[in-house]
Amino acid sequence: MSRPFAAVAAGLATLALATGAAADPTRVPLDQETQVGGIPFACTGIGQTKDDPKWKAYSVRIEFANPKSAYFAGEDVTLMGPKGDTVADVSCEGAWLLLNLPAGKTYKIEARLTDPPTAPRTSTISASGNGQKTFVVVFPDAQ
Repeated sequence: MSRPFAAVAAGLATLALATGAAADPTRVPLDQETQVGGIPFACTGIGQTKDDPKWKAYSVRIEFANPKSAYFAGEDVTLMGPKGDTVADVSCEGAWLLLNLPAGKTYKIEARLTDPPTAPRTSTISASGNGQKTFVVVFPDAQ
């Protein structure tokens, strides 16, 4: 690597760190279970696999829809902890994002549809410790 190129590459890396360039969200594969930031996640809600009984074991289900309750698939979701810190940044190709959160703590999510891209929507979520709680994030401008 030539010196000028190395200096430019190092400068760009420093600039990316200094401007807080966000990393891409972690992809949660459809109908599979994944851990991100110490939190178990699953992405489902499309086809027959959404009826798999194992999905009921998750404490929180987030659904993505329009005002007429038509589901959307393909979203990026940032999960922020009780102190406002980012716990996980994930992408899901399904209509449901499942999480296993501890009961008694309140989290905030920021969700964006990826196709078509939408403005972020925020919601407060929590697990009850008594079955699965469902939260619906509505994107009023998406078709």
